[in-house]
Amino acid sequence: MESTVRRHGAPLARGSSVLAALLGAVMVFAPAREAPAAGKTPDIFGIWLAIDRNSPNFARWKNKPNTPAPEFTAWGAEQSREQGRLGVELPTPGACEPVNPVQFVGGGLFPNQILQGHNQIVLMNEWVAVPRRIYTDGRGHPPAEDLLPSWEGHSIGRWEGDTLVVDTIGLNGRTRPINGYFANAVSATPESLKVPRLPTSDQMHLAERFRLVGDGNVLEVTRTITDPKAYVRPFTNTVYMERRPDLDVQEYYCADNERRKDEGH
Repeated sequence: MESTVRRHGAPLARGSSVLAALLGAVMVFAPAREAPAAGKTPDIFGIWLAIDRNSPNFARWKNKPNTPAPEFTAWGAEQSREQGRLGVELPTPGACEPVNPVQFVGGGLFPNQILQGHNQIVLMNEWVAVPRRIYTDGRGHPPAEDLLPSWEGHSIGRWEGDTLVVDTIGLNGRTRPINGYFANAVSATPESLKVPRLPTSDQMHLAERFRLVGDGNVLEVTRTITDPKAYVRPFTNTVYMERRPDLDVQEYYCADNERRKDEGH
């Protein structure tokens, strides 16, 4: 039996061919032994909702109020009074206009959906017709002359370890108060007016920190609001939402099928 094989026309010993085959296998599988990439981004993708009173998470993860208590400027106090008018909401913002980004996340009965891409995070709220986009590709805010004021502003984000840090400017100052849905910021009532409306202006700067807690099933969002036109000093609050894979965000638009007279508001 012939003891050699030919490769590219040259004779090779059988042992050499076996060695070459083994070396080839090593080269094929070598990448699998490389160290895994460090600093994997936390998975915040999914549906999130304010923690239900009957949830096991309710006792441990409670929202934290504004600290220090918001103190109005003269302009802010007048806006608070205007936005607290009963009856029709003019000249205050209309009930179907988008909410402030402070109120967008964890602000009420409606679920949030977080879509997490490699260079952008998109926040959806079933209650709000427009999304929030957080750019995570390393860009900064546009120059002031190029910044177009909008309902949700311009948001940029970066990961600091396990925390998503988001910075938002460029608001149009036209949204409803930031008290939240449960404070009845949609349509003021005599009871809700015991707490002053919290307005914002086009000068608002929002800083947010998103972090998973509770074994990854609870999302903590700490927010610092700086608005020198409306408030004497910045203030901070924290909200918690729980992961709800049993829910979907549905299509919703508040001007559709209105029942104000039947529901008494």
